[in-house]
Amino acid sequence: MRASYLHLFAPSGKSLQALADRQYELREDLRPYRGGVFDRREEPLAISIRTPSLAVNPKVFHPDPRQTRAIARLLGMLPQDVQQISKKSGYFAWLQRQVHHRTAAKVMALGVQGIHEITESARYYPGGPAASHLLGYVGLDNRGLHGLELFYDRELRGQSQRIKGAKDARGRRIFTGDDQAEPEVPGHSLHLTLDRVIQEIAEEALRKGAERARAKGAFALVSDPHTGKILAVANHPSFDPNDVRQLKIDQTRNSALLDQFEPGSIIKPFVIAGALEQKKVSPDQVFDCENGSYRVGGVTFHDDHPAEKLTVAESLVRSSNICTFKIAEIVGRQKFYENYMAFGFNGNLPGAINEARMPNGAGDSSEQNLRAPPWPSGRVSHFEKWLPIRFANIAFGQGMTTTGLEIVQAYGALANGGNLMRPTLVDRIEAADGSMLASFHPEVVRRVVSPEVASAMRNMLARVVTDKHGTGGKAVTASYSVAGKTGTAQKVDPVRRSYSADKRIASFVGFAPVEDPYLVILVVIDEPRERPAYGGLWAAPVFSEIAQKSLKYLNVAPDQEENDLMISSGEASTPSGRL
Repeated sequence: MRASYLHLFAPSGKSLQALADRQYELREDLRPYRGGVFDRREEPLAISIRTPSLAVNPKVFHPDPRQTRAIARLLGMLPQDVQQISKKSGYFAWLQRQVHHRTAAKVMALGVQGIHEITESARYYPGGPAASHLLGYVGLDNRGLHGLELFYDRELRGQSQRIKGAKDARGRRIFTGDDQAEPEVPGHSLHLTLDRVIQEIAEEALRKGAERARAKGAFALVSDPHTGKILAVANHPSFDPNDVRQLKIDQTRNSALLDQFEPGSIIKPFVIAGALEQKKVSPDQVFDCENGSYRVGGVTFHDDHPAEKLTVAESLVRSSNICTFKIAEIVGRQKFYENYMAFGFNGNLPGAINEARMPNGAGDSSEQNLRAPPWPSGRVSHFEKWLPIRFANIAFGQGMTTTGLEIVQAYGALANGGNLMRPTLVDRIEAADGSMLASFHPEVVRRVVSPEVASAMRNMLARVVTDKHGTGGKAVTASYSVAGKTGTAQKVDPVRRSYSADKRIASFVGFAPVEDPYLVILVVIDEPRERPAYGGLWAAPVFSEIAQKSLKYLNVAPDQEENDLMISSGEASTPSGRL
């Protein structure tokens, strides 16, 4: 029957050739170089290097006890694990991948038969922990597992190099000397708006501030208010992406960009800015602050610094919940809600997924998917659903959530004269030959307030730092004027489904110098265990250090002399860590 089948249905030469190729032809894919990740000054943040990996042939690899202990010691393994590898039934097994060159050399110097050194592509992060939560890391297979490495894995990974050779009946490679190799295509490079120096300044200041407050965690964002470019994304505690084998996933969360939190008093400037823009109030208009206690909808809320009467400007300086709510009532629920939307809250920051603009003639259809990372957003319920107490809570930053990026961009609008900017983290994507594949340019989303209102808000926010009754005195710097706002918000206890009695978020956000701001900086200290847990006490000094050092690094001319600082209140004492 077989002979008849072969005579009657003889296979074609093409199919026989394909069968022979499958039996004798070996195809191996070698991983290409991943594209690099660079900061705005072309400093490398992530690069690809060649690193040795150690493999064994278990049929030959039979180390004696002394050799087993030596191998285990050099590679940080257990001797029984080395023995287990030697007992495998195949012809190939990894002993350890991506080891240090010196370590590989010491292992090979032992002269143990059956060990082979194989060169692989590996990822290296020159800054170590710097921006690790943002950059992420890759696995042993050269694929992105977290952060930008994961989001841009397709662009960074490149195209593998395929080697064609011959193999014997057992599938083992036959070295003939004439193996053919298809060329690899290196990955694209990613150029960020991040500045490595400012990133490291922010991370060091944040680490010290979080340790002083004995906080659960902390994060900071630094932005250019005129362009919307993100210059630093700092998180504490950090991790080293060069060593992630024992890393726990909860250590990698990029809270600065992903966390939603109740902002507290740092939201109040937008209530007042909206009221000024709509000409509902003036900075000198006086409000009755009820001596720090006010009942709304059957619930009484309080001011930490009780006062009888305050102007609009003074209510911001003293961070009065009561006066802020009364200003919101004058604006009205709908206009108040629309004002929050205009400033980009509740997901109204266009560019949640930025569109890449392709240069003329660059790229092909497969590259049209090049994109910027999506921005998460906070949540503000619709005004028609508000009970009176919810309206009051949202007016002073409770009962709603925001993200750090939303806060930074909204303050950037006050700093730059009234324009809400689209946030930018990726400047451009380039091919290995240097050609431009995609670029992301600064873009004005909308005008939210007039230049006159923005100027008035800058002056009010400056008083938060310089006034003797202000809550932000510890944000002062030695060389630059500062404007900003403190915040202290209760955290929700997910078990009790109510506000926690002791867990707080302490924050400070501001910009410097006041008249021509170069930087907007947000600092959030999560659950400070030191008391009192005020943003002016724990977050403001971190802001001061980041602002002073970063502006000096940028060669921004000082706009004040150190001896001109006239800070009289105890809370406005000289911040630690200041240059």
